[in-house]
Amino acid sequence: MAIKYQVILKLLCFQCLFPALLAFCCCCYPHIAPQQRQLVEVQQWQQYFSSTKCDGSDDGKPQGGDGVLSSDSIYFDIEIAGTEVGRLIFHLANPSPLPVHAENIIQLAKGSRRGIDPKAHYVGCEFDYSPASVEDGMGRYRWGHQLKGRGRNAVGRSDQLIIEPERQLQSTHSCFGGQYYGIEYEDLEGDQGVMLTVPVVGPGRGTSKFSIVRVGESPREWGDRLLMNAGVIGRLEPSSLAVLHAMARQLVGPPTVLVSGVLD
Repeated sequence: MAIKYQVILKLLCFQCLFPALLAFCCCCYPHIAPQQRQLVEVQQWQQYFSSTKCDGSDDGKPQGGDGVLSSDSIYFDIEIAGTEVGRLIFHLANPSPLPVHAENIIQLAKGSRRGIDPKAHYVGCEFDYSPASVEDGMGRYRWGHQLKGRGRNAVGRSDQLIIEPERQLQSTHSCFGGQYYGIEYEDLEGDQGVMLTVPVVGPGRGTSKFSIVRVGESPREWGDRLLMNAGVIGRLEPSSLAVLHAMARQLVGPPTVLVSGVLD
């Protein structure tokens, strides 16, 4: 009789403790999983670098091992509501402090994988268009223009986020309230300080998204704070500034990429 009571007691304890144990595991796992996923992503990129070039081809060692890019400059021809506005030219740091991110933008601008993945390019993509992207004097403008692309990368697997943790660590710069990565911002004579950036922290990181940030033209209280959490990979050619102003100071509609590519 005593043995039967002991068995019943054990069953009752198990029924009480098992749900609690299951709830504990379910609660803790989400906190562990992201770290494990990030470790796996880093290992996958390391494996990719050992067998792939950064320019999208699959033979030999990675071209980006020493930070060297396949091109120094990229361009985007812009139209608004069917009317061509002009060309934006960006000069990239080469060697680059964030070579994989930068090479991804280069290859998407070239459309080098378009035959394999029809979404891996920028032609036809629209810049975000909202009060925050219109310089109308109402105080809502945020001194930048974002283009998300189609979410497909042209370096590595097209659906895999790009990460460069060691490169980010080596190229970290402080700004008021936080930090940014890649090229360190500096004022240059005859240059309005318009930077080409990619998100490396937070939403959109490691994807086809990039931003054009008007650091030098922004009010003093903004400055390089506009670069926070982003990776800086290049600067706008000063002669393209009028095209950017036309994009920012119009109320017709979203600027659209008509043609994009690289300059030799």
